[in-house]
Amino acid sequence: MNINTILKKTFATVASTALYCFAATAQGKSEATIELSYLKKADMSKSVSAVVKAKNKEEKFVSAKNARVDFYVLDKNELQLIKSTNTNEKGLAVVSLQNDLPLDDSLYFTIVAKIQNHSLYEDVEEKVHYKDAGLTINLNLKDTARLITVMVTEKGKEGNDRPVKDTELKIYVKRMFGKMPATEDNSITTDGNGEATFVFPKNIKGDGAGQVTVVAKLENNEQFGNIETEANTSWGIILEKEKDPFPRALWEPYAPIPLIITVSALFGGVWCIYFFIFYQMRKIKKEKTEIIQQPT
Repeated sequence: MNINTILKKTFATVASTALYCFAATAQGKSEATIELSYLKKADMSKSVSAVVKAKNKEEKFVSAKNARVDFYVLDKNELQLIKSTNTNEKGLAVVSLQNDLPLDDSLYFTIVAKIQNHSLYEDVEEKVHYKDAGLTINLNLKDTARLITVMVTEKGKEGNDRPVKDTELKIYVKRMFGKMPATEDNSITTDGNGEATFVFPKNIKGDGAGQVTVVAKLENNEQFGNIETEANTSWGIILEKEKDPFPRALWEPYAPIPLIITVSALFGGVWCIYFFIFYQMRKIKKEKTEIIQQPT
């Protein structure tokens, strides 16, 4: 057997082993999914978030932590890397976007998220394809009604603002830990002028000055994604400070005075009995000692 034959067989063995290991590794990877969401906030900042889930041993999709996600923007049919980041414990990865995203001929921008060459998860990608839109909010008083008027516009090819009709918006009131729907049915739809009007309720609580923050939002819109704007107003009910925020009560930090006296009397009585018994025992012991010491 010559040296060439030996080298060929060795190479074939190494190659087949490598392919087998690669196939075994690939089979051991979990199937993963990516859910992309785009958000444009009231301060005009833009971000995209990816929620990554993967199948566990029970074949159920659960949050995939420490999954490296690569975010791209499509620019002239080429993907440009924005940033790579790992998901947190909830499988969430968020990156900020530039304000002037590259657009295609139809004025759409495209964001792509990929998981690739990961040791635990199969390769997967997801993309979103949106237009940019603008929201403006105006607060007006008409007689006794408090009116919120929201206008939705998009940029035309000539750079002019064009109204967007038949678009659903939702009205919220900002709270400390999130947004609360202004009413049970907080949805409004724009008309032919791109405007929608909402009557603000009179039972919304504000701060000490009655200030509240009203939020108008496009939610999961097929054409624009998630876009929100907000405005401050004094239409809220003034929150009065309690004269005694911690009154004496059974369910409060400070107990009622009669209860304190009663409990103190009970404990005091028990300790008085202890002291009385101790005194009597000492007295008995003393008298016993005196009797023993008396001469017979």
